[in-house]
Parts: sequence; structure tokens; C-alpha cells
Amino acid sequence: MNSLSREKRVVHNLYKDYLSTEDLIPFIQSNKYRCNFSDTVYPAFKKDMCKFFQGKDYWPETHIKNPKSDGVWYVKPNKGSHGEGITITDNVSSIDDSDVIYQRSVENLLLHEGRKQDIRVYVALQTYGGHFRSYIYYEGYCKVASFVYDKNNLDTKIQLTNFTHTNNTMQKFTDNEYYYEMYSNIKNIVLDFSNDIYNKINNNTQRNLIHIFGFDFIPDTNKKTWLLEVNDNPQVVWFEPTIKTRLPVGLHNFGKDLMEELFKELIYPMKNNTDVKPNNFELVHEKELLFNKWIFV
Repeated sequence: MNSLSREKRVVHNLYKDYLSTEDLIPFIQSNKYRCNFSDTVYPAFKKDMCKFFQGKDYWPETHIKNPKSDGVWYVKPNKGSHGEGITITDNVSSIDDSDVIYQRSVENLLLHEGRKQDIRVYVALQTYGGHFRSYIYYEGYCKVASFVYDKNNLDTKIQLTNFTHTNNTMQKFTDNEYYYEMYSNIKNIVLDFSNDIYNKINNNTQRNLIHIFGFDFIPDTNKKTWLLEVNDNPQVVWFEPTIKTRLPVGLHNFGKDLMEELFKELIYPMKNNTDVKPNNFELVHEKELLFNKWIFV
């Protein structure tokens, strides 16, 4: 096992955005706590996701090598984000790129007012008090494409929902008319993901860990939610005035509220050695962890 003193310590942007340096230092420099899981445990990049989720019935057909098959394919950079660098093509054989994944388009999409939509949900994974736990934040948001959907038009403005943070292209997930059907499906996916992560945590020394992920889903007309990707360092805090003014009223304080609840319900209890008190974070998975040594001081 790696020396604890040499252990890589990552500070994710969401903590930098929310906390001052003075507040953050004791949390991230203590041997007792970490604000991230090791990237050997979860799928950090898209190629990792392709291997991690391969064969799951909620994961669209995805390949690391060019499938050279018919249909519409999304060619995504392995380390890309925010939709940057994605190529959408119905002639995938013409693509020659090795540092990408090839993901087949989901059929029979559930549209929102005729436009494509996807759903962002935030999930916190935690090891604390001898247990591994997973929580889903009660609210998420739906991003809606700027233009009416046409499956034959592969323009990214029609096919992608990125870069559409405007009042008429975002809505709260809980306001979606099919929220309950889709949330039930999403919870099952998070549960499956959590079981896989739990089974990969096998080191003999365990500290208190907390890590928040952004899960992106796309629904079809059967209300099935397909997992598109998992973001391990999601952007959730929108304090900048130019961005905030483009958000629907119900989402103006979304990032701030999420982070405040994360600290109040999950992180501060860890620092104070008290029981976690989930409220806006729903506990969806809990299993005991058996390790030879826990770091308590």
C-alpha cells in the first residue's frame, strides 16, 4: 500500500469555489479525511466508463475502437467535458481517432416540448463510521436543447444540450412531468454503481472519504433513463452574475444550496464525529466496511 504521506491529495473545484482556503486546509490536509475517492476505484475518464459500464442495460452501446457500424454515433474525446470536441456522425467509418469513445445514439427519445433533453443528478459517495454510503441530492436539473429535435439533422445545436443555460432551456428535475418514473430508474442505476464501487474498495487502511459526482442521463419514451456519463469533478456552483442571470428563477441558488446541504448533512458531521443527518440527500445505499485499520485521529 502507498505511504499515507505520499498519497495524492486532490482538491476538486467545487470545494475551491465554495470554501475559502483557510476553511479548506484543515479538511484536506488531515490524515483523517479526503474529499475524493482514488481514481483507481471509479471510472475517471470516458474510456474507463466504457469498460466499467460495459454490458449494463442502462449504458448505450459504446466502444473504445471504431465500430464501423451503421447508425448515428457520438464520438466523444476521452477526457472531454461540456460537450467540447464531440463529433456526431452517421458515417462513423470515416472517423480516425484513437483517444475517443464511440457511443450509439439512443432511440425513441423522450422530448421536452419537441426538444432533446438530458438530466443532471448529483450523487455523494461516503465512507464514514465503518460504512460505505451513497446519497442522491433531492434536486437535479434538465438541460434542453436550443432547437426543435430532428433525428436527421446532426447539427450539435439540435443534438446536444450543452451550452444552453438559458431561462427557456433549463428546468428543475422535480418539475419534470415524468420525474417519479425516471427517478426510480435513476436510483436503481446509482445503487448498481454503488455496489460496484463498494466491491472495488479493498485497501486495508481506510479514512473518512466524501466525493460528489454528476450523473448525466437521457430518457426515452418508455421513461427509461440511459446513463451517458459520470463526472467526478462536476461544476455545481454558479456565483458569476453573467451565468446566474441566464438561469431559471428556481435554479438561481441551486449550486449554493447543494453545497450548503452537502456540508451540513454529510461533511460537518464527519469533522465533528457525529452521526450524518441526511435530509436533502437521500440515503440509497449502505453497507458495512470491514478493514484491518481505520484512521480515527
